[in-house]
Amino acid sequence: MSQAAVEQVVGRLLLDRKFRKQMTNEMSTALAGFDLTDGEREGFKGMDLDDFHQSVTGLDQRVSKGLISN
Repeated sequence: MSQAAVEQVVGRLLLDRKFRKQMTNEMSTALAGFDLTDGEREGFKGMDLDDFHQSVTGLDQRVSKGLISN
């Protein structure tokens, strides 16, 4: 079920600001409840979460202003 756990983490990163902050400040704690392999945990550690946060924040703003259309 490791892939499902990775998808859950990514989903939370996209949708949950508090989780993104926790991932930046306390990644081990944030990932504690997920069934991830050591390699997957290392993969998340290698992410540029500040860059990810900026991208998601920009997306949040565009969605809230209705700037994204189908």
